[in-house]
Amino acid sequence: MISRLRGVVVEVDGDSMVVDVNGVGYSVICTATLLRRLETGNEETLCVYTDVREDAIRLFGFDSHAERQMFLLLNKVSGLGPRSSVDVLSNVPIRDLLRAIGAGDIHALMSIKGVGRKKAERIVVELKDLVVSMVDDRSSGLRSMVTVERGSSERRDGPTGDAIAALEVLGFARKDAEVAVSKAIEGGCQSGEAGDLIREALRFV
Repeated sequence: MISRLRGVVVEVDGDSMVVDVNGVGYSVICTATLLRRLETGNEETLCVYTDVREDAIRLFGFDSHAERQMFLLLNKVSGLGPRSSVDVLSNVPIRDLLRAIGAGDIHALMSIKGVGRKKAERIVVELKDLVVSMVDDRSSGLRSMVTVERGSSERRDGPTGDAIAALEVLGFARKDAEVAVSKAIEGGCQSGEAGDLIREALRFV
């Protein structure tokens, strides 16, 4: 399975490109984020997913590892498929997509081109817990790296601190993350699990 390609861009056409790797040209279907930075003649390193079917082998290219990981999550949704997953990623920033899924915001997902109500509902039902778990896992090492300028007394420990760090992983400012988690707690979320706090806090960011 091909998961990475490094070569010279020889052609960009519509939603795909051709990259020359040691004399072999690979056709790659790309997300809009990746396509925006491609220029013919430049050497590029691509994160790639190989879709193997009985009648074809297709390569999908991504701008970053995070974008590829989001694609793999979307590709788990029944009825979505790799091409539709790329279309979703091409029409909404990863941060907004994660927030909508984590908060169960059907209407936000329906605003994405090509996503109707049924598809939006499937995305939430099948990915909500996976997204919260993924973000929670990514935040596990963050709390030890995040410093608070006003001193260690303002650090948050336990599930609250983990939930705040998880929201920072999504790209939210620490202040906004703290406010969202506080509102989740005030709203009645008293769970001892960071995942539950993250899920509720996403409603307030």
